[in-house]
Amino acid sequence: MKKYVYLSMFGVIMFLIGFSVHSLFEQQSSTAEQSDTIEVTEVSNTAAPFKSPLEIQVTLQKQYLDGKISEETHLETIQSMQDFWASYADWQVIDQKEGEMVFRKQMNDISPYIKKTGYFGLKDSMLSIFEGEPIHGQVIQSFYQIDTDTLESRKMDALQEGIKIESKDKYLQVLEVYRDLSPTKQVQG
Repeated sequence: MKKYVYLSMFGVIMFLIGFSVHSLFEQQSSTAEQSDTIEVTEVSNTAAPFKSPLEIQVTLQKQYLDGKISEETHLETIQSMQDFWASYADWQVIDQKEGEMVFRKQMNDISPYIKKTGYFGLKDSMLSIFEGEPIHGQVIQSFYQIDTDTLESRKMDALQEGIKIESKDKYLQVLEVYRDLSPTKQVQG
């Protein structure tokens, strides 16, 4: 990804240099034709005059294993495009408009929201994640049907009380354990 960003930046810079040189020759050519004299212009290798830094709105989206996306937006001052792109090397560009950029990163974890409020439970025989304990909570996400007739009583009790989702490991473990009790053995959304 870094390689393509650098190659793209190099391509844009080379295009701008080529365009500037071409414009310079075109201008000299038309001036020489008008005056019938050849003018020699010295090209200097000095830097362009200092431009003020670019300010853009940057939105960072983090997408978690449980499907939640958190988003934060801030204004960023860019002194160097190379440094800017290096800062977001691990992020994917989702949208780019004048004055704003949106990046997204896949997180190998469950969201802080699910860690704080999430419980596994049953709703109409569907393994679901609830906001709070299943007896009080609202379903956030449903996975698959559980064959409750073959479900051990201790597992049924655990789901009725709610299994707190404290970590990614717990999340994956519960999905795996109860997947085996699904008549279809397929995960839905």
